[in-house]
Amino acid sequence: MKFALLGYNIAYSLSPIIHELISQFSMDYNIIDLAPQNLEKEIPKIFSELSGFNVTIPYKQSIMDYCKTLDPVAEKIGAVNTVAIRNGIWKGYNTDYLGFIRSVKENIPNYFSYHPVIVGYGGVARAVALGFEKLGFNAITVRGGEFKSERDEFIRSMNSILDIKVFDFLPEIPRLWINCTPVGGAKIPHIPRDFIDFGPRDFIFDLNYTPCPTHLELKAKDQSVSTINGMKMLVYQAIEAQKFGLPVKNLPEVILN
Repeated sequence: MKFALLGYNIAYSLSPIIHELISQFSMDYNIIDLAPQNLEKEIPKIFSELSGFNVTIPYKQSIMDYCKTLDPVAEKIGAVNTVAIRNGIWKGYNTDYLGFIRSVKENIPNYFSYHPVIVGYGGVARAVALGFEKLGFNAITVRGGEFKSERDEFIRSMNSILDIKVFDFLPEIPRLWINCTPVGGAKIPHIPRDFIDFGPRDFIFDLNYTPCPTHLELKAKDQSVSTINGMKMLVYQAIEAQKFGLPVKNLPEVILN
């Protein structure tokens, strides 16, 4: 069985190693690093022999156009990170929100004591918003981006599909920041001064996972702010993703540590 990760500028990705460990090396898993202008032309040729593939930046939303059917959660979120192929039919799923929920529950003590703040508007940000709803939060804040119109559109679309309220203001209580952008990771190490205005009582969850710790984590830790990165979320969502492709065997404990 052949599987792959589709993305652009993703040579750093650990997904092949993680998926091979989960399946105990019973799968052939590769990276497909594809520029956006080549996506439509290359898709039929590249994916004809695959049993499924995972999706990362920048294709989590655009890949939906190529899926014959969508899982209800993926359709609600408006983003796909896993595509299962059966008899040539593509079905899109989203497991990012499940990986996010497990990461929060297992790695952020007293997470209900924080107000959630999502930084970014992409596919993973949409999954994180749903994750907060499933965790039981009743309101979140969205920040980041160059244009207010982008933030307003994201807030409008999220408010139309979620039961929680989505705002653009910051309450004066401890905040749980979720960085859903490449800023502070391997791709964009430079962190603008006004990128995240965190305080000493806040918690930073940087979804980037390379380098480890990420540049954003190091900046936060310099100010004694607690952090985690996206490594465990990557593993958790991969475990869920493989349930749509092949049975997940007993997981080696080393992958979770």
